[in-house]
Amino acid sequence: MYLFILFISFLNLNLSRSHDIGVDIYTNFPGGNIVVDSISGNDIYLSPDLRDTSTDWFYWYFAVKANQSGRLNFHLSGQNYLTNGGPAVSTDGGVSWQWLGKDFTERSFSYQIEAGKEVRFSMGMPYTQSHFDTFMESYRKHKSVRLETLCTTPKGRNTEKLVIGPRQASQKVLITARHHACEMMANYALEGFITTLLSDDNHMRRLRENVEFWIIPFMDKDGVEDGDQGKNRKPKDHNRDYNDESIYCSTGSLRKTVPAWSNGQLKAAIDLHCPWIKGNLNEHIYLVGNAQKKIEEQQVAFMQLLAKNNKGEVKFSPDKGFIAFGTAWNTAKNFTQGKSFSAWAAELEGIRLSTTFEIPYSLNEGMYLTPENLRAFGKDMAFALAEYLGTSEK
Repeated sequence: MYLFILFISFLNLNLSRSHDIGVDIYTNFPGGNIVVDSISGNDIYLSPDLRDTSTDWFYWYFAVKANQSGRLNFHLSGQNYLTNGGPAVSTDGGVSWQWLGKDFTERSFSYQIEAGKEVRFSMGMPYTQSHFDTFMESYRKHKSVRLETLCTTPKGRNTEKLVIGPRQASQKVLITARHHACEMMANYALEGFITTLLSDDNHMRRLRENVEFWIIPFMDKDGVEDGDQGKNRKPKDHNRDYNDESIYCSTGSLRKTVPAWSNGQLKAAIDLHCPWIKGNLNEHIYLVGNAQKKIEEQQVAFMQLLAKNNKGEVKFSPDKGFIAFGTAWNTAKNFTQGKSFSAWAAELEGIRLSTTFEIPYSLNEGMYLTPENLRAFGKDMAFALAEYLGTSEK
């Protein structure tokens, strides 16, 4: 019986071991995701774990530790599982990341492993609960900050609602991220937005004195921590759960609480996403056009202000930063499973701006995206919003 229990525990670690070369591959940490198809010598063959995803998708995240130093070759089963920056690499347990940027092809990459040292690889730069907790340490005692609970997930996790600004504010703003669990790069921009909003800058002070923000960093908290794809989840994903009766606690809670909270004073609703993994429309930041023309006009107005306030190295180009409804993938056909957050928010009383941002995984107009430069882009977003809402000093 004791040996049987050990065997079951071994399986639950999601760990695969090559006895030939002494390499452990494991995902027993927040966000972990991989299927080890086979190992042959120094060649390791891998696939994303699709779990309850209805289509092929590209998120994966795993750790490697070897008993001896050597070069390992990782082969992915599909050609759209690597960004144009290759994989992201972490040598500090997933705290910080950098793009490999070399030694990769369309479906494989290589890495020189040091004996006994863990290295983590992912298709992007994972951002989980621990990152948010670390980020919030500096702000928990800020007089403008209240960290509340939107809902408790079916797995018992807390879905945070970060509240900034006075309850009696005449304007409200709702910002969400991670409706799709895998779209992690958007959280780094969100960090930059929050940091800027809570700074001593006079524009930001006026913004948070006149506007109350609800910020939800993880709409799919269980998916983020479990390492799910999130996109195209069965029977529908979180960003198609805004009509009929919501099946997820976070979307249901927003639909129940936001109208009463905003009371006709919600002026902007912004949903942060990442697009397809690479290529075509997916290597520059853009806004997703709303079906309502009056909302689309406000999106274009905000887009111009964002370009005006775009001071960081991550560039936003108005000439290609908007995908109008009815063009490219942004058609009614793409929303047959259900209504999106931005479509729902566009119908709320008093709303002016309801928009989705798509922030690439690795390249933006030829520049590699990093946590640092995405935070700087979040700063640009904050200043653009202050001007849009009319709280900036003239």
